[in-house]
Amino acid sequence: MAEPNALPAPARERGRIAPVKLAHVVMRTSRYRKMVDWYKEVLEAESTYDNPMITFLTYDEEHHRIAIANMPALLPRPRFMAGVEHVAFTYPTLGDLLATFRRLAGVGIEPYWCINHGGTTSMYYADPDGNQVELQVDNFERAEDLNEFLYGPAFQTNQIGVDFDPLDLSRRHEAGESHAQLVRWIEIAPRGPETIPTAHLGRLHGLLVRIASRRRTRR
Repeated sequence: MAEPNALPAPARERGRIAPVKLAHVVMRTSRYRKMVDWYKEVLEAESTYDNPMITFLTYDEEHHRIAIANMPALLPRPRFMAGVEHVAFTYPTLGDLLATFRRLAGVGIEPYWCINHGGTTSMYYADPDGNQVELQVDNFERAEDLNEFLYGPAFQTNQIGVDFDPLDLSRRHEAGESHAQLVRWIEIAPRGPETIPTAHLGRLHGLLVRIASRRRTRR
């Protein structure tokens, strides 16, 4: 295991040929227009190409960050199957994240889980297909400080995080509390995967996790 603050050098500095960026994510869906409209709303995205088969969406200088393919015959994917866990998008400031929360709440799009992971303050949403989307802000300015936190005793005790009320956090932000105070880590008792909301794990996976946790406790 690497030592704290011993961040790996970028691949190019190690003489490797590596990508320069993560370009885009492609999703297939049978709820084509609902998915397109949802990602436009959530990410403040615009379409750069749109036809009955595929839509490209972007919110920055990249041609498309999200592509959504229309496949009407698809079946829903069970949450307990292997696959991508979630996709995360980072905002530059906590104020931007909270403004986005309020904007989305105003059109009926609510996070199902709000949690301070230690390294990020995060809000999780589910798109119309049930894919999990994390909107977050970094709690540390430097990667070295985050790495030091990850190796510290607080994170070793609780590697999931501390839930928060976004309305309360928004009120405190508007009252002028500092970023450091608003994202401050709160010490709580050890937390295991059985405490993760069912909305995040899925019903069957959540049940299996809780059964496994009870078995570990009895040993």
